[in-house]
Amino acid sequence: MKEKTFTRVELYGLVWEQSLNDLSEQLKVTQQQLKDVCQEYNIPLPNRGHWTKVRFNKEITKTPLPKMENRNIKINLASDSKKFKTDNHKRAYELEQQSNLHFKVPKRIVQYHPTIRKSKKLLEQLDESKDVRFWELSQEHEILPIHTDLKMRPRALRFMNTLILAIEAMNGKIIFEYSRCHIQMFGQKTEINLRQKYHRIREKDKSGWSRESWKKSDKLEFQAGPSFRQKSWIDRKTIRLEEYLPQIVAWIEKDCKYWHDLRAQQAEQKRRREQELLKEKELLKKIAEEKSKLRQLISDSENWYKAKQIRDYLSAYKDKVEQNKSLLNEEIKVYLNWAEQKADWLDPLAEFKDPILGKSDLE
Repeated sequence: MKEKTFTRVELYGLVWEQSLNDLSEQLKVTQQQLKDVCQEYNIPLPNRGHWTKVRFNKEITKTPLPKMENRNIKINLASDSKKFKTDNHKRAYELEQQSNLHFKVPKRIVQYHPTIRKSKKLLEQLDESKDVRFWELSQEHEILPIHTDLKMRPRALRFMNTLILAIEAMNGKIIFEYSRCHIQMFGQKTEINLRQKYHRIREKDKSGWSRESWKKSDKLEFQAGPSFRQKSWIDRKTIRLEEYLPQIVAWIEKDCKYWHDLRAQQAEQKRRREQELLKEKELLKKIAEEKSKLRQLISDSENWYKAKQIRDYLSAYKDKVEQNKSLLNEEIKVYLNWAEQKADWLDPLAEFKDPILGKSDLE
């Protein structure tokens, strides 16, 4: 960045020799920048009405320069400092300063970009055919959305050629989807359209009925974005559409970057939700496993108690039978054997397996 350097004394002399308006234009800085510098280094400025008195040769009073410890202090004013209306204007200016980007639309192009050359031929075919319309042609072929008459078409082609080259230099590209043309940057796309502006005219006949007609203008209009939030740039009396190219590219870059960041944010939120759901699922699984183990524990303890009761009963039954051996017969033996098997079947410790260590049989 180029800079201009002054001492306090030199800048004090300049602000009293000419108005801030003239000085700011000469130094290519804003008046506010000059005021801020003068305030920072305690340099007095002329009062209101000073330059009117100078113009009419009236007596003026010049405020002396206050002393400071270092009178030779240097003040840097950036010669290319600019004040921007919006961030988009600032970004457009930054893009203009990049050496690999060329926004000046040439008056004549020797070799068109392949996409421009292809679209040019398709538009010529469309001119020759009266039955085929643009939207029908766009369903079968990749054609740039250029809607102008023959007179304005060369200018429109030069404009689009310059735009595409600038976009590609910024690692963007032109893509076609669903019969529409988009510029893609950061993995996101913005729809574009270039047309000749038409004005709607409403007229009433003698009976009071109104009708509409369209009048063709000599203005080019570029549109970007979907229909519900479309941004447009159009020829003005003082500025042509070509001069908006840096702002157009800056807006498209900003739009694609916004959607890229939004999609990344949504993807991150989705990833976090999936992680939270996975943790919740694992927690629920552990809870279910704990409940299952508890139910099994309760069931085993109940079965062990029932088996113990059966064995106690069988022990008492056997004592009764031994007291009166006449009661012992083959049928009772079968019954006792069956009952002992059922007790072993209920008893979880009959064939013991440690639920933690996994050892079979109680040692």
